[in-house]
Amino acid sequence: MTTIDRSLRRFFAYALVGGAGTAAHYGLFLGLLSLRAPVLFASCAGYVVGALVNYWLNHAVTFASERPHREAAPRFFAVAALGLLLNLSIVAIAVGWANWPPLLAQIAATALCLLATYALNARWSFATAIGQPKT
Repeated sequence: MTTIDRSLRRFFAYALVGGAGTAAHYGLFLGLLSLRAPVLFASCAGYVVGALVNYWLNHAVTFASERPHREAAPRFFAVAALGLLLNLSIVAIAVGWANWPPLLAQIAATALCLLATYALNARWSFATAIGQPKT
């Protein structure tokens, strides 16, 4: 299997595993919106819950990382914090300036954050050697 094939398989695994985190994120996001919570608060709370779910699944399943949790977790959550800033920025701009419906804004933010966080997590958070994901 070529490096590109392995990378594509890992990306699709990341996206599939991320489905569990996304379900948690959107469940809380939509639940809070139904309670009339502010959009950015609902998005932030959902993102944090989704990140917690995603850490455990990505460490064990997607990357089968040998990096100890004491090293991988801080890296993963640093990436998640950057992803949260990107997520909130996209939602704020889409809802506040472009007048998009909150759910559409959140879907766009999720897609862009998926790409950004995958690249960082594969190369840094869960890599077994400097800059190299486990093969």
